[in-house]
Amino acid sequence: MPDPKQQIADLRDRLNEADRLYRLGQATGMSDIEFDHALKGLEQLEAEHPGLVTPDSPTQRVGGQPIEGFETKPHSSPMLSIDNTYNEEELNSWYTRTCKLAEVDQVELVMEPKVDGVALALRYEQGQLVQALTRGDGTKGDDITHNIRTVRHIPLTLKGEHIPEILEVRGEIYLPQDVFDRVNAKKIEAGEDPFMNPRNTTAGTLKQKDPAKVIRGLQFVAYGKGEISNDTTYATHSGFVATIKQLGLPVHEHEAIVESADQAWRWIQGFDQLRHNLPFATDGVVIKTNDYNLQDQLGVTSKAPRWCIAYKFAAEQARTKLLEVNWQVGKTGKLTPRATMQPTLLAGTTVSHATLHNFGEVLRKDIRLNDTVVIEKAGEIIPQVVEVVTDVRDVSELPIAAPDKCPECGTPVEIEYDTKRINELAVYERAVEREKAKAEKEERQPEAIDKPAAINPLDETARYCPNPECPAQFRERMAHFVGRNQMDIDALGEKTIHQLADAGLLQNLGDIYRLKDKREQLLELDRMGEKKVDNLIEGVEQSKQRGLLRVLAGLTIRHIGQGGAKRLAQHFGDIDALIVADEETIAAIEDVGPITAASVRQFLDNPAGQHVIAELKAAGVDLTEEKIEVAADSPFAGKTIVITGTLENYQRNDLKKILEGLGAKISGSISKNTDLLIAGEKAGSKLTKAQGLGVQVWDEAKLLATLPS
Repeated sequence: MPDPKQQIADLRDRLNEADRLYRLGQATGMSDIEFDHALKGLEQLEAEHPGLVTPDSPTQRVGGQPIEGFETKPHSSPMLSIDNTYNEEELNSWYTRTCKLAEVDQVELVMEPKVDGVALALRYEQGQLVQALTRGDGTKGDDITHNIRTVRHIPLTLKGEHIPEILEVRGEIYLPQDVFDRVNAKKIEAGEDPFMNPRNTTAGTLKQKDPAKVIRGLQFVAYGKGEISNDTTYATHSGFVATIKQLGLPVHEHEAIVESADQAWRWIQGFDQLRHNLPFATDGVVIKTNDYNLQDQLGVTSKAPRWCIAYKFAAEQARTKLLEVNWQVGKTGKLTPRATMQPTLLAGTTVSHATLHNFGEVLRKDIRLNDTVVIEKAGEIIPQVVEVVTDVRDVSELPIAAPDKCPECGTPVEIEYDTKRINELAVYERAVEREKAKAEKEERQPEAIDKPAAINPLDETARYCPNPECPAQFRERMAHFVGRNQMDIDALGEKTIHQLADAGLLQNLGDIYRLKDKREQLLELDRMGEKKVDNLIEGVEQSKQRGLLRVLAGLTIRHIGQGGAKRLAQHFGDIDALIVADEETIAAIEDVGPITAASVRQFLDNPAGQHVIAELKAAGVDLTEEKIEVAADSPFAGKTIVITGTLENYQRNDLKKILEGLGAKISGSISKNTDLLIAGEKAGSKLTKAQGLGVQVWDEAKLLATLPS
C-alpha cells in the first residue's frame, strides 16, 4: 500500500517546484489542468491525514476562514515614501546633491522600474512566511497575511543556502495587465462596472476579508530590505537582490547599474520606449544608490530617504470626440454611463470607450455629446475623461440625459447622493431638534444653527434599478440567493441557473420553489438525470427552512450583508414585523443607521420587492427567525471569542451559533480586542499569538464545564 506521507511529500515537491518556476517566468512542466488535479489530490490526502498538514503546503494557498477585520501592526522600520522628480534638470540636481553629501565625484546607481502596485512588507522567520503588512501610514500597516498566502508568486518557504533567521523584504504586489483585462472582460460580460485600474483593483482585493475572494494571478516583485538578522549583512543593493533571488523571491528583471546622471537619463529614455510592452503598469523609474554604507551615510529626511528618488513619467493624454453614451446595468442594479468616442491612439493602444462613473460626474465636468474631451491613462488602464475642451465648442454639443427608468426593465430608478452630504444634513436636523427641545425647556427662542447647503444634482453618486427581477441583474442575484451563506441550494450552481433560465424555467426567485412541479421538463434538459433532478428538488425543499436571516442576506438589498441581515432578523423576528416598520425604527437598530434603513424601506416599498416577498411566502419559505435571548448571567455575553483547532464535541459552525446565542461575538482573528480563545487540537499560530497578547485561552474541557447544560 502506498505510504501517504511519501505521497504527500512527492505531490508537495512537484507543486512547489512548479510554483518556483512560475515565479521565475519559466515553463513549469505542468499544464493548469495538471496543476489543479495534483493540488486536489494533495488536498484529499491531507484531509485523510490531517496530522501531515504543514503551513508551507501548497494547499494552504487556498486561504483560511474569512476574518472580521484587519489588525494593524507596526513595521520593523518605517516604510518611507520617495521624493519625485519630473525632468532631467531635477534628476541632475539630485545626483549633484547626493555626490556632495557623500563627498565623492561619482556615485553608483541602481535603476528599477517603478511598479504601480501596492507596497508590501513580507517577513520570513527560519525561512517561513509569517507576516505580510501593507505600507499603511509608513509606521504601521494592515496584516493581510491570510490573503497573501493565496498568491502563488510569493513563496511560503524560502529555499537555498544561508537563509537569514529573520528576513524582511519590501516590494510591490500588482495585477498583471493580462489578468486585469481578463477579470474586466468577465465583469463587462456580466453587466458589471469594470475595475478602474490594476493598482486600485489590487488594493481592493487584498482587503478582502475572505481569502477565497482574492483575485488569482497577483504577482510580487521585491525591491528592498527591512529587518534582517544581525549576523547577515549585505554590501550593496544589487548584492542583496541577487541573494534573495537565489532564495526564491521574485525580483526586477528590468534593472541596471549606472555610474552617472547622464547614464541614468539615457536609461530612463530607453525604458520609456519599453514600458508600454511590460506586463505590469509603471509610472516611472526608481533611482537609488547601490552602496548600503552610503545609504546609511546619506540618511533620511522626515518623510523620504536622501539616497533614492523616483522619476515620474508625464501622464499620457489625447484629444478625441465623445460620440455616444450608453447606460449599463450591473448585477447590483447600478447604472453606469459608458462613453463611446472616436478611436484614438493613447499609450500604445487604440481606445474608443471610457467610463463616465456616474451622472454627478458628468454634471460636475459639464460633459456633453459631441464634445472634444481630453482622455488620460496615467496608470489608469481604463481611460478617464479628464476635462472638456470648451473653447472649441459649437452649437452641435448636446446635454447628456440621465435615465429615469432602467433601460433593461423600465423600473423607475433610485438616485443616491454623496453620503457625506447626507450625513451633514442629518447632523444638522438632529442639532435643530435638540436646540428646539432645550429652548422650550428653558423658555426661550431657539438659537439659529448654520444649515449646510441642500443636496443638489452635482452630489449624485449613483443610479440604481431597484427591481430584484430585472433581467440584467436576475441571474447574478439568483446565484447569490442560492449561495452557501444564503439559502444554500448546493445543486443549483451558476451553470445550472443559466441552463434553467435559458430553458424558461427560472424567470424570478419564486420559480425556484416551483421546480418541483416541473420535474418532467427538468429531465428533458442536457445532463439532467433523475438523481440530479431529485437532488435539486430536495435541496430546494430543504432551503425553505433556512429562516429570515438567510433570506434577507440573499435578497441583495443594498447595504445589507450577513451582519445587517442578522441584526434585522433578530430585532423583528418575522418579515411582517419588518414590513410595517418605518424607516426611523429600522435606523434605530444598533449598527444599522439611516442609509441602510432607507435602502431596506425602498426594497420593501417597491412593487418588485413586495412581489418577491409574496412569492416566497406562497412557496412556504420560512420568513421568521427565532430571537436569541441572552441570559443576564451568561459568562459569554459581550465577549469577543475566537475558535481555533479541532474540537472533539463540536463542529465549528455549531459552536459559533451556540456562543452567539449566549451573547458572544465570534471573530476569525486574534487581536488585542479578543477576550477569549477556545483552542482545540492543533491550534497552531492563533494559540501562539493569543499567548503573546495575553489573551485568555480555554481548552475544550473548560468550555464544556462552562457551557450551560
